[in-house]
Amino acid sequence: MEISEARLPVDADEIVEFVVKRTPGQDRAVLRADLDLNSARSLRVLVAREADGAMAGVALARASANLPAGALFVMVVTRADCGGRGLGSRLFAAVLAEPADDVTRLVGCVLDGDQVSMDVALRWGFERRQTSITSACVLDGAVSVEPPRGVTVEVCDDLTFDDEEGVEAMLRASQTNPEADLGLVLTLSGLRRTPAPGQRPVAVLTRVEGRPAAIAFAVADGDQMHLMYTGVDPNLRGRALGRCTKALMHAHAHGLGIRMALTENDESNAGIRHVNDQLGYTPHSAWHWMMRPLQ
Repeated sequence: MEISEARLPVDADEIVEFVVKRTPGQDRAVLRADLDLNSARSLRVLVAREADGAMAGVALARASANLPAGALFVMVVTRADCGGRGLGSRLFAAVLAEPADDVTRLVGCVLDGDQVSMDVALRWGFERRQTSITSACVLDGAVSVEPPRGVTVEVCDDLTFDDEEGVEAMLRASQTNPEADLGLVLTLSGLRRTPAPGQRPVAVLTRVEGRPAAIAFAVADGDQMHLMYTGVDPNLRGRALGRCTKALMHAHAHGLGIRMALTENDESNAGIRHVNDQLGYTPHSAWHWMMRPLQ
């Protein structure tokens, strides 16, 4: 078994298909974005191949703007028939062989119900930090809605604004979610760098009397998109702005030919999950986010 650096972007499609086949709950849009060199502060991807060239395993170590300082996201996936042969441990050690000087902790995730992977993560020293629920919504029935009086919703796929400072301030203030408490803070510049080649950004901004009030941002991959974030200014909550923003986001995406939306929220975030239920989202998968010190 030979372990070597992946040839990106050449190997990206093969890696995506390999990982999705092994873990069907994976979101293709997020995975492909994770393989994009241009949006990462650092990225190392290794592949293990057998003598005939068949892929047997993949390891990824990525630092990016939406991760906490010092955090490195790590993913290791091996083919089902390669389990128990030490390949996962070899890939894990190899992808972490030369971490950047500022890396202090590792972040990973395990699909709920995958007890084998959970046992491996725990054996490698990871601890559970939170559980996120991924929900899916078919957009074929998405229709535009009339915003309340004084409320406007504008398409802003390029995230370019005349009042960028005001939008940035609203985006930061809106992040009262558990992920922000872990240091996963989103910025406009970070969101702009998220889509990988072949993907496109999809975004809408809601204003109240002209003031930035809510935002929704997604990455589309073919006819599917992952809704990365929806946030509302805390001072303007309780006015159904989140629901209005998402509904108009769905209508805009449907007009672009997108047929399915996926989104991920912490299991304790009852408010946004209730909004998702009202918009027609149904459970898709659940992921346990894990963390451990580098050493």
